Amino acid sequence: MEVKGAWGLVTGGLCAWRLPGDESGPATARRLVDHTMSELRLDRDVIEDGKLAVSETATNALRHAGTVRSDRPPTAPELWIWARTVPSPQLIVSVFDGARASTPLASGAGLLDEHGKGLELVRQVTAGWGCAPTRSRVETASVPGKAVWFALPLPREWPGLHYRVHPGTAAQHLLLNLTRRGFKGTRTTAEDGMSVLMLPDLNVWVHRRTFCWWSTPHRYLRRPLIDLQETTELLVRHLDTASAPAYSSTSR
Repeated sequence: MEVKGAWGLVTGGLCAWRLPGDESGPATARRLVDHTMSELRLDRDVIEDGKLAVSETATNALRHAGTVRSDRPPTAPELWIWARTVPSPQLIVSVFDGARASTPLASGAGLLDEHGKGLELVRQVTAGWGCAPTRSRVETASVPGKAVWFALPLPREWPGLHYRVHPGTAAQHLLLNLTRRGFKGTRTTAEDGMSVLMLPDLNVWVHRRTFCWWSTPHRYLRRPLIDLQETTELLVRHLDTASAPAYSSTSR
């Protein structure tokens, strides 16, 4: 579910914007991150780290705007912000672009390596970062691409840790998130209140407090219901590119 105010992130919501596809994109991303994190009353040092990191990732998305196939119109970059509670309370800032095949590297020759810094700088100022294939959220017709994301620490007593989501509501929003990204599915609810989302080659069980599914034949995942947006991204990646690895990430 998309929310208008930053405090909607506490209840599992998402803030999402289309960024300008020109040189004003990074500045717009910095302004939006500053405003959102300030509304959440995060420490100024954390906010400055977020602005620095999103400037790099938005610049990367702008660079890749010209690398998308010429047989379709360019996809505008998008900025997404949500909160997750696992493995710890973190704010996730993600910049989407339509150049799925262009993968950024954290080396001296990396695609984000500007003035000798690039993703190394993002690594230094965040709790972790990564790149993953995904689909657009803001566009009316969801298009494939990738997102470069980073994590910033939230307070230990983040209110989302104590917010309880009704499982029926969580199942409904998760299915809506996935159908908006182009995946078909249905939902059933058992007499005991447990819901099951039936998706292409995958079932997701929605229990009283968790989403559960088999990501591989030998790996069973659980995510809290409050981590609705994180779960959405994991499932989009699984459904869209079943052979792709999980988040390529780095943490301090």
